[in-house]
Amino acid sequence: MGHISPGTARNLVENKFVTGLRLEYSPTGDPFFCESCVYAKATRKSVPKVREGERASTFGQEIHSNVWGPAPIESKCGKRYYVTHIDDCSRLTHLTLLRKKGEAPDAYKDFDVWCETQLDARIKILNSDRGGEYTGDDFDKYLKSRGTVQKLNVHDTPQQAGVAERRNRTIAERIRALLHASGLPKSLWGEAAHHVVWLLNRTPTKAVKGKTPFEAAFGKKPNLSGVWEWGDKVWVRVEAGNKLGGRVREGRWMEIDEKSKGVRVYWPDKRNVTVERNVYYDQTCSSVSRLEGEDWNGFIQVETKPDSPDSDVKPDISDAKPDVPPPKYEIDPGPPSAAEESTSEIETRPKRTRNGFSAPRKTPAAKSSATKHASWRKVSCKYQESIISTLLHRLRVCHRFGQS
Repeated sequence: MGHISPGTARNLVENKFVTGLRLEYSPTGDPFFCESCVYAKATRKSVPKVREGERASTFGQEIHSNVWGPAPIESKCGKRYYVTHIDDCSRLTHLTLLRKKGEAPDAYKDFDVWCETQLDARIKILNSDRGGEYTGDDFDKYLKSRGTVQKLNVHDTPQQAGVAERRNRTIAERIRALLHASGLPKSLWGEAAHHVVWLLNRTPTKAVKGKTPFEAAFGKKPNLSGVWEWGDKVWVRVEAGNKLGGRVREGRWMEIDEKSKGVRVYWPDKRNVTVERNVYYDQTCSSVSRLEGEDWNGFIQVETKPDSPDSDVKPDISDAKPDVPPPKYEIDPGPPSAAEESTSEIETRPKRTRNGFSAPRKTPAAKSSATKHASWRKVSCKYQESIISTLLHRLRVCHRFGQS
C-alpha cells in the first residue's frame, strides 16, 4: 500500500471507501512497526517547553553558561566572543569578553573564584552545551577538583540550554539596538555588551518575582542614579590647553565604571575609551539627551493644587452649589489695558539662571490674564453693573476725544 499509515488503511476498509481490500485482524493488539517507514519519515522529537526538574533555590546551585560569537568586527580590546554565566536562582548574569573560544575555561575559573569570595557560594552544577571549551580534559579535572557536577545537553539540541541561549540572544539584540540608536561604530559592541548586562542585572525578569537579579543576589536594591542613555554626548574637562582654549572636550557616554568612581567615555576623534570623573551633561528639557536614572537635579518640580490654573486635576463640582446665578447674556470686556499687557509680558518672560535661560512658563497670573482677554466671555450677574459702568466710561472718553 505504498507505506501508508495503518490508521489510513483501516479507515479505507471500515468506511467502505474502496472494495477488494481485506484487513488482517491481530488479536494481540501489537503495534505495527515498519523499519522502512521509520527510515524514510523520521523527524526531530519535540522538546518540552516547560522546565524539567526543580529550580535552584540558592545562589550557585546551578549555573548556565554559553559562548557567543564570533563577531564580524573586533571590539576595542580585540575581542570577538563573549561568554555568559547565569545563576539559575537569581538570574544574575556575568559576562566576559574573549579573544577566542579557548579562553572560556579560564573565564569560568575566574567566575568560580568570584562567587566563592564575594557571595560565599560554591558552584554545584554547571549546565552547558557540548562545545570543546566545556569538554576538555583539563576543564573536566578542574570541575572534579571543585566538586562541580557537569550537566551537558544533547548535540544539536540548544533548546536544552534555553536559559543561556535566550540570555545571549537578548544581549545580542540590545547591542544591535544601542549601536543603531547611537550611530556609533560597531567596534564598540563590547562596551555596549557590558552596559546591557549591567542593566539586565538591575531590571526585573519573569524568573524572579518581586525583585531584580541584583537584589536577589546581593540582598540590596540597585542604584540607577547617574545612568544616561548609551552614546549620549557629554563634555569632559581637560587639564591640558592654552589660556584662550576651551576647557572641555566632547565625548560619548558609555557606562558607569564599576572599578572606580567615574564613567567610561568614548572619544570619537581618538577612537578610544577612557575613565573620566569631571563630566558635564546637558540637562535641559530641549536636549535630546535623556537621563535614564533618578538624578534629575537639573529640573524643578512644581507642585500644583487641584484648583490652580496650571493643574490638570479638575475639582469635583458635582455636589457644589453655585454662589451666583448663571449669566443671562455675554459682554465683550474690550481690549486689554497697557498695565495688563506689561504684566503679562513680565510674567511670561524667560528667567535667567546660572546655566542660561530657562524655558518660559505660563504663570497663574499670565494664564488668567490670557483668559480675561477672550472675547464674548460669560460674565455673572454679580459683576454686570461694574462692567457696564466701565464700558460707559470708556464710551464717554472716546466721545470727548472725537469732539476735540
